[in-house]
Amino acid sequence: MSDTEVPTSPELGDRVSDWYAEQLRRRATSAVELADGAWALSTPEWPRSYAGNGILVRRDPGADALLSWGDEHLGAAGLDHRYVMAFCDLAASTRAGLAAAGFELEPEMFMARPTSAGLLHAPTAIHVEVLAADEVRALTERLWREVWNPSYDDETVRQLAGRADVSTRSGPVVTFVVRDPVSGDVVSRLDVAVMGETAEVDAVVTFPAFRGHGHADALLAAGIAEIASRGCDLAVLTALPGDWPWQWYARRGFARTGDSWIATKVPGVGGPDAGAAG
Repeated sequence: MSDTEVPTSPELGDRVSDWYAEQLRRRATSAVELADGAWALSTPEWPRSYAGNGILVRRDPGADALLSWGDEHLGAAGLDHRYVMAFCDLAASTRAGLAAAGFELEPEMFMARPTSAGLLHAPTAIHVEVLAADEVRALTERLWREVWNPSYDDETVRQLAGRADVSTRSGPVVTFVVRDPVSGDVVSRLDVAVMGETAEVDAVVTFPAFRGHGHADALLAAGIAEIASRGCDLAVLTALPGDWPWQWYARRGFARTGDSWIATKVPGVGGPDAGAAG
């Protein structure tokens, strides 16, 4: 299969998209069913985490329904933002309706790799370890401030880092890291989130000064081994079709299984989770 070919199995595509939708519903404090395949998610303890406070759909209900649901549920909760996670393709008319209402839309893709494909080669010179749970939040705050979005204020960073507290509602989360052998500081990270027979590879990042040394390969190899050891038959992730990492994952056995859209509307600029599914 080529890097750009979409798998022909609709069953696999549905399985991956359904898994991501179920993961978000479990992580939210509440998930109100709006229609078949549509939910309003609420996580009031972390209001700036849009993935926990948004409209989630598995089928395209049209722009009018999405706008109405956002006002009814997010507006009623006193939230300024409007956030739609469409784990499906959206019709051109739906996208146009959201854009006309002031939403910024970003396409995403789901990718999957069966554990039956085998383990990945791990660079032997790189030591990977599991980060203690009580150290994860501090690392996440540092990544938001230095890499992911240095423009966010302290409260936004606190909330985005703190939402890891609810991520375990969907199942265990293991954080793998690589440290600088000189300073001992964490320089690379990868998370594995397990739910049932599927596990997500997430938050793969290396601090800029340490890129190009094979850390991501070492972390991914450790993550795939962890996923296989837990009896999962599938590893999944999300990627941006317009960015290069999806091709990096494709070369390591991940295949595109489906499309999704993230639509964000906030006063001023795009919000903290714009472009993120989880």
